[in-house]
Amino acid sequence: MFDFQVSNKPFFDNACRAFALRHNLSEIARTIGMKEQTLRNKLNPDQVHQLTAIEIAVITDVTEDATLIDGLLAQMKCMPAVPVNELAEGNIAAYTLHATAALGSVAAGAVSTERQTRQSKNAIIDSVNTGIRHLSLIGLAIQQRIDGSPALASAAAAVASVATNGMV
Repeated sequence: MFDFQVSNKPFFDNACRAFALRHNLSEIARTIGMKEQTLRNKLNPDQVHQLTAIEIAVITDVTEDATLIDGLLAQMKCMPAVPVNELAEGNIAAYTLHATAALGSVAAGAVSTERQTRQSKNAIIDSVNTGIRHLSLIGLAIQQRIDGSPALASAAAAVASVATNGMV
């Protein structure tokens, strides 16, 4: 089973701040039927108001930005969200290029001698989450390809069986 733990680091608070800086909150509030100031308060960790799970889902759906969900998952010491609806079998090469680009951004941030600001830290975290998301989509696309071909699925099952039984 899973052993979920809540982190003592402010991952969700940081995600709320980053999200608020990146988006036009008045437009989002209007779209989801919430007052702009209420949305601002809910995205401000210093305020008592907090987003509900449904509000996070609706905001993520409207903006197609998983920052809030990723921050919530990181708060629970979990990996970022992978939007399976983006999966397209023919996009394995594109997913690979995106994952490689994200890894390059992480590497550039790691070797940078500049002072790490909150904004640069958020950019690195976004790159890590993007890389994980695209690597997951590669895995799902390959799994879909294998499952779609009975001969390939049988061969993969045979190899897995041999490897599991220690005959390799």
